[in-house]
Amino acid sequence: METENQKDLDQIGIGTKESETLKPKTVKVTGHRIEPVTKKDTGKEIGNKVILICKHPDREDPIELSKVKYLKGDKVTTSGLWINQDTDGLIPKQSALALTMNKYGCQNVSDFDGKDVETDLDSQYLVVKAY
Repeated sequence: METENQKDLDQIGIGTKESETLKPKTVKVTGHRIEPVTKKDTGKEIGNKVILICKHPDREDPIELSKVKYLKGDKVTTSGLWINQDTDGLIPKQSALALTMNKYGCQNVSDFDGKDVETDLDSQYLVVKAY
């Protein structure tokens, strides 16, 4: 059964205003969390991702960053901040997360808290810059 509000929503047209796009700037990490990620079509859990909660200088509300742009060989690539473990139970040395941690002098994920990190654009979204 549709509510009155749902009936109104299906009558909304397309807007003319551009979405606010934040410029890449240095942000302050104010916290983090690790979230399980599920595949949309199957609902199956596919791993855990680190989400950095950051204060951007041009925005009042916090932003969340869960991707990183980094050098892989001689190419710049983008990846999620996936948290995996090697056979010793540690973050794999060549993973995007480990490379990002090394760039910002972090021994573990909690060390990001309070750090200033650079950002870059990946198409239209801000990501952590680690190169």
